[in-house]
Amino acid sequence: MDSTAYQANGNLQLVIASWVVALHTLDVRSIDDAIATLCDGLIAGDVEPVALIDAVSERIGGVDPEDVAAAAKALLGEGVKTDLGAGDRPERLARVRSYQFGRRLPWVARIVERHDDGSIAPSWLLVEQVTDQVHTMDYNPWNDIDEERQIPVGDFQVLWELDACTSLSLH
Repeated sequence: MDSTAYQANGNLQLVIASWVVALHTLDVRSIDDAIATLCDGLIAGDVEPVALIDAVSERIGGVDPEDVAAAAKALLGEGVKTDLGAGDRPERLARVRSYQFGRRLPWVARIVERHDDGSIAPSWLLVEQVTDQVHTMDYNPWNDIDEERQIPVGDFQVLWELDACTSLSLH
């Protein structure tokens, strides 16, 4: 699948769709029955990824963090929280690690970074693990490009702070 059509807004649609299906494989089903059914079909190989991405895209009302959080709550319920980035650096890192070890679920972060075209803009990431590096998942596992990343924690903190520590997690 060509992700060009979904690269606007820092890959938001791809990241949220990948987050929803990743949670689905971990037995956290969407409260939106149509999305849950698409996830089932995608996992079974009966549905093309673009169907899920398009359905998720239709549910995202805007690109502001508040809009994305509202869409995430409509997809996953009131357990969606935006507080992983609260506090100072040590508090944030402790909260992220506590979430990681307590829930063992991926979470979403938005950072500000320089893109290939030279622009500086937000990028949405699907965070899998935080050690001395922030390990992100491939936000588009349906293409042949490996988009996994490893970012040193200090660098990630700076890039995350540039975006006011935007995050989505499931508690």
